[in-house]
Amino acid sequence: MTRVAVTGAAGYLGGALVARLRAAGDDVLELRHDGPEPFDLAGAHRPERLAGVDTLVHAAWDLRTTDPTSLWRVNVEGSRALLDAARAAGVRRVVFVSSMSAYFGTRQVYGLTKLAVERSVLEAGGAVARPGLVYGGPAGGMMGTLRRLARLPLLPSLPGTHQFMAHVADVLEGLAALVHAPEVDGALVGLAHPIPVSFDAVMTALAHDAGRRRLARLPVPWPVLLGLLRAGATLGLPLPVRPDSLLGLVRPAPSVPGADLVRALGVTFRPFPDGLAQGPAILEP
Repeated sequence: MTRVAVTGAAGYLGGALVARLRAAGDDVLELRHDGPEPFDLAGAHRPERLAGVDTLVHAAWDLRTTDPTSLWRVNVEGSRALLDAARAAGVRRVVFVSSMSAYFGTRQVYGLTKLAVERSVLEAGGAVARPGLVYGGPAGGMMGTLRRLARLPLLPSLPGTHQFMAHVADVLEGLAALVHAPEVDGALVGLAHPIPVSFDAVMTALAHDAGRRRLARLPVPWPVLLGLLRAGATLGLPLPVRPDSLLGLVRPAPSVPGADLVRALGVTFRPFPDGLAQGPAILEP
């Protein structure tokens, strides 16, 4: 039995991973902000809290602020302090849940901060997982935003853009494989189907899943929209999507890394939109 600590266990993906690991027989320590001993990524990280832990899965990320300096301090510096605590506690393996938004050349703040933590994890001999755009579960995060946009009278269109899609059950299998594999130290893997899906095809599938069949599209000049979103953010207005999130949609990663290693781990990813409406059964091993 493996003793696994999971940060971000109160979140959707972290919570689902906790259930998946327990179903496999692992002893899981939940590090969550609403626990009896609250976990705060920006707080002090005591090595004794990780005593006896074999593997640390770091899935926590704080998006409550849009200020780049604060994002760096909380997420990057906080993650590095957590890695130091894990090292002091004798944790043998660290698996960092990053994002396909983290790639060399990204201009997205979210991707850049994830990339910085990736470097620290890899330099320490840990493993990095980059999930794609996750679907198949509760409508939160970016997929929740896209589902809401798919219900608009005019379907937003971003010609020439794509995403790498990942069903949540397949992402959980990939993360569990990284926890249990004999040797994955220093691995960088993308957890997504390797064939990109156009943004317009994603929106069409979401609209059809919402019961819409007759669709009218509205091409979106994204540089103009980005400017409007940034102006709205400056004014403190409620926005349908963060400016930084829009950058992640229009400037996606060029490819999915580590495909050979993913296959070696025995993990496969179903093509989108397979399983789009099959959210409940994500915790089965």
